This record gives sequence, C-alpha cells and structure tokens, in this order.
Amino acid sequence: MKDLRYIGYPLFIILISALLCKLVDVYISGNVHDWLLIFIRITALFTFGMSLNKASRRRYTVWKVVFSVVITLFLLLLELGLFSLPILTDIIFFFGVSSFFINMMYILCGYMFVD
Repeated sequence: MKDLRYIGYPLFIILISALLCKLVDVYISGNVHDWLLIFIRITALFTFGMSLNKASRRRYTVWKVVFSVVITLFLLLLELGLFSLPILTDIIFFFGVSSFFINMMYILCGYMFVD
C-alpha cells in the first residue's frame, strides 16, 4: 500500500496539471493565457520533483532550499521574459540547452527543496 502512495501522488500531479492546462486552454485567452500555462507547467514540474523524494528529511540545510528557490525563480522570470541576460542567452544557445533540460532543472529543484 505504501508503494501505491509513491506512485499515486506523482500520477495525481500529472493528471491535475493536465486538467488545469486543458481548462486554461478552453476558458482563458489573451496574454494571461501564456503566462498561466507557463506557471502551471513550472508548478507541476516542481511539485512532481518534490513527490519523487521518498525519504524523510535527514538534515535540514537552508542552502539547498534557498538554491532551489532562487534557481526556480530565475528560470521562471527568464521564461516569462521579465528578465534577460544576453550573455546567458548566448551560453544557452552554445550548449544547446532546450526546454527539456530546463524542465529537468525544475524537477531537480523540487527534489532538492524537499531533501
């Protein structure tokens, strides 16, 4: 039964975020639509990463929490277009970082936030 909780919670996050994205697509339009979809996606990825951590907190370190929140906010502002650094754009283009790898960063930050 314990394994069902570990499988069910991430699955529940996936289903709820898919439902929210569908509702936003159907009922909301305009500039808010894009921002809300990005926010839902980032929140879903972050909470999905949090749900992957099965262990209880061993050591409480503030640095992991601060690092994960700062990186998540930085990437969120970068994706929304509210913050941009030309040198960072060049570095991302040089290394070929796509949205897939940025999504993996959100999941890692969620995992580190709980750990």
